[in-house]
Amino acid sequence: MKFISTLVSGITTAMTTLTLVTSVGMAQMAEVPTPNAKGDFITAKVQGNRGLYNNIHWLVVDPESLNCRNTPEGTVKVKLVTGAIINAIFSNNGKGDAIVLKNGQPWMKVESINPAGYRFNSGVCYVRANSKYIAPINGDYLDIFKKE
Repeated sequence: MKFISTLVSGITTAMTTLTLVTSVGMAQMAEVPTPNAKGDFITAKVQGNRGLYNNIHWLVVDPESLNCRNTPEGTVKVKLVTGAIINAIFSNNGKGDAIVLKNGQPWMKVESINPAGYRFNSGVCYVRANSKYIAPINGDYLDIFKKE
C-alpha cells in the first residue's frame, strides 16, 4: 500500500512539474478589446500584465463598406472596403484613447493603411466603434507572421 501511495505521489508531482514547465514555456497572447451589450467599443485599450495597452490594428467587417468621416457624425470623407485594416490613432502620444464619444456614441479616430501605396490611404478620419463595423486584431498574432 505504501508503494502505491508513493507512486501516486510521484506521478502527481511529475504532472504538476510538467504542467508548470509547459505553461511557463508557452507565450501568452494578448487580449483584445470587447464590445459592450450594444456592440459598442468603449475603449481601444486592453488590460495587460503591465497596465493598459493600445489595440492599434482593427479590421473593417461591415459587409457593404464603412463610412469614414471627417469628424464624429461629420461628412463622409472616404468609404473603407470590407477587409481593410485600419490603425487606431490614440490621443496624447498614445497615452489617451482612440475612441471619443459624440452624442453618447463611440467613434474611433483611424487611418486606413493601404499596402498599394500612400495615395490610397484614407488619411485620418472617424468610424463608429461598433462590432457591426469593426473588429480588433490581436497584435501578437500579427507579430507571429513578422518572425517567419
